[in-house]
Amino acid sequence: MRRIRRTLATGGTAVALMLTAVACGSGTVGGTGEKAGGAEATNGKVSIETARGKVALDKPAKKVVTLEWTYTEELRALGVTPVGNADNKGYKTWITAKGADLPKNVTDVGDRNEPSLEKIKALQPDLIVVDDDRSKANLKPLREIAPVASFKYTTKPQLETMEKNFTELAKAVGKEDKAAEVTKRIDTEAADLKKRLEKADKAGMKYALAQGFTANGSASIRMLTDDAFSAQVLNLAGLKNGWKGKSDAWGMTTTGVEGLTKVEKDSNFLYVAAKADNPFTGELADNAVWKGLDFVKEDKVRALDPGTWLFGGPLSALQVLDEAGKALKV
Repeated sequence: MRRIRRTLATGGTAVALMLTAVACGSGTVGGTGEKAGGAEATNGKVSIETARGKVALDKPAKKVVTLEWTYTEELRALGVTPVGNADNKGYKTWITAKGADLPKNVTDVGDRNEPSLEKIKALQPDLIVVDDDRSKANLKPLREIAPVASFKYTTKPQLETMEKNFTELAKAVGKEDKAAEVTKRIDTEAADLKKRLEKADKAGMKYALAQGFTANGSASIRMLTDDAFSAQVLNLAGLKNGWKGKSDAWGMTTTGVEGLTKVEKDSNFLYVAAKADNPFTGELADNAVWKGLDFVKEDKVRALDPGTWLFGGPLSALQVLDEAGKALKV
């Protein structure tokens, strides 16, 4: 069991290009140590660790505005509905994990990069949750509205970072026990998938995980390395990543179809693509390079649900495991 599990237990616990570029949102929990009053969960007060130090609340937040989809998903995993969310349409398009649904009464506060401060202020939130990189320009005005919890997503290892951030967010809304329950499910489901793979004589199968979209009229492909959240989730089940390309901060390698020749032999090609923009069944279908790839010739191309969010929270992790199991027929 990973270190983060012990921490939880003892703590008490191009449409697609445009969307995915901004959708990869939200490294470390902790940071510069800004001043914050209050004691750690003392006398009803709550103190949480964020990417910009401690943030204190007089009591667990009830009215939360989220400006990053990952943290909206995490709130939903805790059974909390935010009063406001940035880009409801985008969220509903890209995140379809069970339990992550966004109720109709959630106010859309605009674009994640340029949210409406007026709409946020009108909601009178107790807490605003943001991606640290995306929201740097808005931190001051946002803090004038309510306390701001700024988290980062890309610090290695991403899966552990997600779980740490999730735990801190849970603390902010008084749901630490629920967070421990949800995160434990990731290990449980990964272990279950591993057993099913072993039973089917597919233990340690190789995979390559991709996100495809169209950019400037051409197919663009994001391959996930072992630095990426979703790849780390699959690796928990004993699967082996057959993509060793150079990683960016998000754990991805952006490539064209020619780059796919570097996918290791015997790999199953798992991918996510929007229904209206699927280069693997569209532009690449008759491409000579694509048709010559081993995993194409061997019929090892497997589509995951288009709403499988590869840069998400615990519910997305569970969906990645579920979709992989279906794709690998176990």
